[in-house]
Amino acid sequence: MSLKELKKQISKEMFLSKEVFLIAHKEIDLDAFASMAGFSLIAKKYKNKTYIIIDDKNIEPATKEAMNSIKNKLNIITSEEAKKLITKKSILYILDTNKPKLLSNENIIKEFKTITVIDHHTKSPETLKSKNLYIEEKSTSTCEIVASLLNKFRMKVPKQYATVMLGGIALDTNNFMYKMTRKSFLYCYYLSTKGADVDEAQKYLKQDLEEYVNRSKMVGNTKIDGEIAIAIGQKGKIYTRQELAKTADLLLQFKGIKTSFAIGYLEKNKVGISARSITKLNAGKLMEEFGGGGNKTEAAAIIENTSIKKIEEQISEKIRR
Repeated sequence: MSLKELKKQISKEMFLSKEVFLIAHKEIDLDAFASMAGFSLIAKKYKNKTYIIIDDKNIEPATKEAMNSIKNKLNIITSEEAKKLITKKSILYILDTNKPKLLSNENIIKEFKTITVIDHHTKSPETLKSKNLYIEEKSTSTCEIVASLLNKFRMKVPKQYATVMLGGIALDTNNFMYKMTRKSFLYCYYLSTKGADVDEAQKYLKQDLEEYVNRSKMVGNTKIDGEIAIAIGQKGKIYTRQELAKTADLLLQFKGIKTSFAIGYLEKNKVGISARSITKLNAGKLMEEFGGGGNKTEAAAIIENTSIKKIEEQISEKIRR
């Protein structure tokens, strides 16, 4: 499906719908939230009641700050609240993931007859079985895709929305360091013409000092094998998915490192992996072997009832094949 075809499909869906619901992956990040916020502008253009579904109880600081900046302009509800509002003319848009198991509530999809997916992560056997899929793996982020749609629809984009979306792109490109293409720069420029505040977008990415210290300790426990770096979490230390992602991003900044992994406990019996690659190794395909996914350059997985040591050994074995 081309972007032009997606615009045509959305126009038709919006015209036939009365309520529009937006949902993204659990443990929502800035790209997921900002893409939903930006897409909500299109729904409002068609005068549809628009709801953003978020079930996460703990939201990482950058996303929380972005939410606070525009939450009074959005209808943010839980999936349980959504069930009471869904009608036969309701439509669901899934953004920033294409796998039902990664949604904040997988069961919500059963409530809708019409579902459309807009994402930049790699398609896999676990991808939602739907004819309405727009997956653009070459895009830096879902915010980039939504920005292109806003441009196609010739939308008026309020300054704060543009700022939050620019922050989403910055997050998924590690502050514009990786994956940037001419198209990426074009839509960053587009958002700037709508008043996006670069300084404010950067504030969303400011780091917590304690978190940075913990991440530095993890980097200090990194094993390097040629162009590959594997950071190992501290024993007994519980990390967030965002901390692992930032650690993997950080490793790529070091000279000679082209593939990086950060492994740590997310819970007592649950290990998280964050993978990054700027070489021929496909991070998304590799993480699919661990039950996760992503795209060629960035991916993640969560494995239960295992240990960091076992995961480290399995990664080392797989990348040497």
